[in-house]
Amino acid sequence: MNMFGTFRGQDDEPIDWTSVLALLEDDDRRAAVERAYPGEGRDSYLSALRRLDSDTLANVLSAGRKLQTAAKLAQWPTVAVAGMLNSGKTSLVATFLSEPGRARTLRGSSNREGTHRFVLWLPSAWRDDAELWGLLMGRIGDAVGNPPEMLSEDVATAHGQYNNRDGDGLALNVPLVATDPALDATGIGLLDCPDIVSDADLQLGSPTQRRELLGRAATLCSAFLVVTSAESSRDATLGDLLRIAADLMPGVPRLLAVNKVRPKQTPDLVYDTFKPLARAHGIETIYAAYDFEIPASRPYIPATDPTVAAAFEPDADLSPVFFSVREDADDNPPASIDGERLLSALPMRLDRGVLFEKFRLALQNGLRTAVWEDGFAMIDRDADDSIVVTAKAQDCLLKASLEFFAHRTLGGEVTELRLHQSERIIRQLSESFAITAPWYARWGVRLNAKMRSVFGGAGDFIRQLTPSAVAERAAGEIKDKFRRGEYGGLMTPERLLQAIDRFGGETSLKHWPAMTDKSDRKHWEEAAEAAILRFERDDFTSLDPRRLDEAVSQMWSEVPTHKKLAAGLTPLAATLAAFAGVLMIPLDFGSTVIASASIPELFAALGLGAYATMWAGAQSTRSVGRQAARQQLSDFHAVLCDTFGVARLKKLPSIRVGGANEKLVASKIIVREAIGPALPMYHVRDEFRQELKKVLPRGGTSAK
Repeated sequence: MNMFGTFRGQDDEPIDWTSVLALLEDDDRRAAVERAYPGEGRDSYLSALRRLDSDTLANVLSAGRKLQTAAKLAQWPTVAVAGMLNSGKTSLVATFLSEPGRARTLRGSSNREGTHRFVLWLPSAWRDDAELWGLLMGRIGDAVGNPPEMLSEDVATAHGQYNNRDGDGLALNVPLVATDPALDATGIGLLDCPDIVSDADLQLGSPTQRRELLGRAATLCSAFLVVTSAESSRDATLGDLLRIAADLMPGVPRLLAVNKVRPKQTPDLVYDTFKPLARAHGIETIYAAYDFEIPASRPYIPATDPTVAAAFEPDADLSPVFFSVREDADDNPPASIDGERLLSALPMRLDRGVLFEKFRLALQNGLRTAVWEDGFAMIDRDADDSIVVTAKAQDCLLKASLEFFAHRTLGGEVTELRLHQSERIIRQLSESFAITAPWYARWGVRLNAKMRSVFGGAGDFIRQLTPSAVAERAAGEIKDKFRRGEYGGLMTPERLLQAIDRFGGETSLKHWPAMTDKSDRKHWEEAAEAAILRFERDDFTSLDPRRLDEAVSQMWSEVPTHKKLAAGLTPLAATLAAFAGVLMIPLDFGSTVIASASIPELFAALGLGAYATMWAGAQSTRSVGRQAARQQLSDFHAVLCDTFGVARLKKLPSIRVGGANEKLVASKIIVREAIGPALPMYHVRDEFRQELKKVLPRGGTSAK
């Protein structure tokens, strides 16, 4: 059994970062994302993550590189040494260095003697190996985030670097590197971490920033040593330090060094005091060093080694002597202890094979966390959100469409769908009414076979024979009633925007700028106008000619022969005037206006109440416009989705019309690009999820 406990990682197979990276980069057969809008296609894991959060992407790639280089550095471990301000952390590091090396370290109890940079001490022999040195420099830069800077050989300059006396808070992110020949024998590197300060008064990096950097630096190290004082067993900051190592490097050994212990607290009491903390955070060994400036401490300072004995010479550079404490008082000083219990003997007792395996497992767990828990979870969550947000946007635009295509009761119930009274629809209605009209209804419009052949069809007769004054009067009457909302609906860009806003346009279409901003509202107005113009241009919906003629013929058969209108026109003349009047509405409102109304509403708007009643009362006549109205509603909704950059509906919804469910139909208008920002919609491919599980299993010992 080694000092770090029994190794249990043999069932966690090594992870091949090259294979993982190849999968994360694949944007074809093994792509992570299936993009539905805008434009169908596939994206790689890395591309999707780059779009969401560049920092998370960098962390994933960094975790992979750390794992890839770890094997090459298996025989060159580094131990992180962290602690609070004035805890004696750098003094502990100095015990492993030569005299010149110790002189370059900055030790003391004032703020001007605090450590405010990462300082990596490495054996001098490692610098002689160019390949090894390059790997080490790459690793430290990758861990902390910036290429390292060499610690000056000049003592005063080195102290200034240690303390960051230039006052540059950004320098905290730039690690310092130094070499020392005394470390050649130990064969380990020591990362002297910045002091964890309790506030940001020093302007050299906030406590939060220092903890974050410490967490990143921890991924460089094969062991984590936290230095604290005897009074800080319940200090929350100490717990934070230990959690950083436990969370980011769960397999790496964690050691605790309690410094400046006073003689009244015996080693077994130190053990009892810190045992709960050690158990909670997986600390494998507790070390203690007594305050050598207090004479009563001497019985508790091991003096079995000549180097330790030199600490009592008057002119010696005194340093703390740490030894592992045990629960049984008889196993601790003043009783004699084995030299292997000294912290200075730690490097010689490290089993590099076991240490590397634990380090590898910790790095693999870090990679799993970065790829699965951070990156994949972010992509998966955003994919789900994209579907939810798209559905919300689709619903907003559908409700806005229904404001113009639905005829509602005062209670809001949809009784029927309205038709966009396009020229095509009006022409069909006019021709059908003219062709199927009985003799009495045609009186006054001279509709006969001879004239039909001369003018080329009923549509030409309508344009030629309908009295323009009557049509203009009809247009005026219908226009006023539409404007007042008595019948039908008039859609203008402004009214369309009001409808979209009423149903949560800004919250449902978050990819668009705020509608309340005057400069941005212009873009909304342009989009609304473009949608209306496009629908007017691309709406080729028509009524079923056979069913239309049958329905109109049935209606004519129910009109009494003697029926005359107050205007003195025959029924056909009045009807054609109403239809012609609808076509004249845009001439008054402008080109970007859409008139929508059901056929009974058209009749009622002109005062043809009998027609309206008959048309609405018969199933055969009601069904004529129903299919066309559903098609137009679906087409207009599709145009709105295209215009505002929202994916079209794939699963067609049903709406309640006249007490029954009416399912919308697929749009017949071709898809076009948005005229503004688009709302992405995609999902994570199950094939990618399964492939990722193969090359980077989510479980494993390293996750324990």
